[in-house]
Amino acid sequence: MNPGILGIPASILSSVETLDELQDWLATQHPDIMAEVHQARQEDLAGDFNTWKHRHLPCPTGSK
Repeated sequence: MNPGILGIPASILSSVETLDELQDWLATQHPDIMAEVHQARQEDLAGDFNTWKHRHLPCPTGSK
């Protein structure tokens, strides 16, 4: 598998019913990823994040 790419088997994706179940699977299979998720959440709770910059590109149509 390529670095930076997480493979989740289709059988796992089709068997989980909640995000918590998927998170449990990730925690057991990929603890490093879950550590990053928890760190990101702590930063979010502390207000240490960059806000999204909305990007709107006009889409010209023939109707105007």
